[in-house]
Amino acid sequence: MIDRPPRPGADVVIRGVEALIQALRRASGLFVCLTTAAICAYRAETAQKVPLRVAVYDVPPYGYVDTDGSIAGVSVDLWRRVAQQLQCSFTLIPISDMEAILAGLEQGRFDAAIGAITITSARADRVDFSYPAHRSGVAVAFRRETDVFAALRAYSAAVSELGALISIILAVLVLTGLAMWWIERPGRAETQGHESSVLTLRDGLYWAVVTMTTVGYGDKTPKTNFSRVIAIFWMLGSIVLVSLLSTSLVSRLTAERIESFDVASTIDLSGKKLAAVANSSGAEYLDELHLKYQEYRDLPEALNSLVERRSAAVVNSVGALQYAISRRYAKIIEMPSGLLAPAFMAIALPPRSPLKHSIDRALIKITSGSEWRALEDRFFAR
Repeated sequence: MIDRPPRPGADVVIRGVEALIQALRRASGLFVCLTTAAICAYRAETAQKVPLRVAVYDVPPYGYVDTDGSIAGVSVDLWRRVAQQLQCSFTLIPISDMEAILAGLEQGRFDAAIGAITITSARADRVDFSYPAHRSGVAVAFRRETDVFAALRAYSAAVSELGALISIILAVLVLTGLAMWWIERPGRAETQGHESSVLTLRDGLYWAVVTMTTVGYGDKTPKTNFSRVIAIFWMLGSIVLVSLLSTSLVSRLTAERIESFDVASTIDLSGKKLAAVANSSGAEYLDELHLKYQEYRDLPEALNSLVERRSAAVVNSVGALQYAISRRYAKIIEMPSGLLAPAFMAIALPPRSPLKHSIDRALIKITSGSEWRALEDRFFAR
């Protein structure tokens, strides 16, 4: 076989075809890029036009439906400021059940959720949270105990705790009465006719009691010089003892009142009939401690159970408790002042939400200003 040399024009044709193919490839790539950019721009523009679906957890004062049908609350006001910075429109959807909010975020039916939504580990496993929006915490509310039996119970408890001091005072009182009778005994014959004389042990104890209480009837008085010296020391000492007992009782009763409404440990809750709103931060707190409680649909129902004595304490977020009690139950339920556990509230978002970064930046800017702190104080009437 004889090899034929290639024709000179063939190489030119081949190179031309290859160059044409490369040019077409570059043109098609540019077309794809331009098309993709156009699609992305269209989607971004459309996303700005479509309002965000924002669920509002219906718990005053964070979010609630007002009498005129509008949706208000401190969290709603905060979200309006966030949306203004994000330059996005939104639709508020009031929801009264926390589980419905969490499920809606998981399923993509809501773009965000605001209100009394406390950051908890159980919720963090299901949804994302923004930068903290409000300081909060789990607190407990008790019914006001203003009846006579409550006062007697508190007094009895204080007396039992001061048993050692009371025993010492009684012992000194008995010894003083015994000493007065013993010293007055030698002069019994001379003072037999005086009714004011300390003739028996009973008279000595009686004199010691009336002297200690500063009543001082004068119907029984010491006659000898030595017994009068003892009387002087007893009168001065009894003032000190009575003052010590009185201040101890007052201090203990005050401490009893503070401890009752500023719970700092679960020991105060064990054995009590507890109430909490279903799926609330209070319910999750009690679940973690394995404490039994009665679930209620919302906070007013739980507080009504406390008013009607169907429960002994209500556990919930402190802000919602303080607001509800101040508006309706101030005369019946004691205002909680302490926290069982500190916490924060935030805007709940669907997992891996693209809004999180922008919302965090807006929240940091808004909540660090004095104007927002003043507005928040107005909502809670601090």
